[in-house]
Amino acid sequence: MKLTRQLGFLFMLLFGLLPVEAFVFAQQRKSDDERMGDIRIRAGDAVKLYVYDGMFPADKSKYISNFNDRELIVDGFGEIDLISIGRIYVEGFTAQEISKILEEKFKPFAREPYIIVIPLVRLQLIGGFRKDGMYRFDLRKSFWDMMEEVGGLDGSAKIHDIYIMRKERIVYQDFAEAFYNAQALYELGLQSGDAIVAPRSNRLTFNTLMRYTQFGMSLLIFYFSLINYRER
Repeated sequence: MKLTRQLGFLFMLLFGLLPVEAFVFAQQRKSDDERMGDIRIRAGDAVKLYVYDGMFPADKSKYISNFNDRELIVDGFGEIDLISIGRIYVEGFTAQEISKILEEKFKPFAREPYIIVIPLVRLQLIGGFRKDGMYRFDLRKSFWDMMEEVGGLDGSAKIHDIYIMRKERIVYQDFAEAFYNAQALYELGLQSGDAIVAPRSNRLTFNTLMRYTQFGMSLLIFYFSLINYRER
């Protein structure tokens, strides 16, 4: 059955019936699990689903097709909402474990449900990023691609100064190498809830210099005015 499914995926990829991202994830899911370690879903993360019936994408007329290519946020109770199927507890589980849970839940709606689960881990970008804020990233994404997605740095920070902050502790700092080698986020040891910090350097810009000059001139004018007043 596994061989048949693999051949079916190859057929669908060749004829454009299967998203490349889903195919790659299906082929590498086991090896990725081994390389990425025991990454487990936490509250605030999300999961992206690709839903198949056997070796084909779920027919659009079927209920489970509503969940294909969907991102489901894990709420504060550690659950995702499958609408009429109910809420499913997923916190603490890996992508493979969640796949098995969902395949059991979807059995009444498909002959042979096959679910690909891609974890999207919450990360916070702080400081000199053009688009800082809260994100959910697939940890297989390269740091280079992540920087492109957030617009890179805004000019007030240097890539050599970036670091990962976890519970007020710095856990990684060599981001220049990560960028130039396009390392995957999981290779950097990132975990759900981590902050990537790009400190803004205190560069003396032209506008700042002009403000300081104007302030200095104001002090000089005040000083000479005071002297002239005393000499009268």
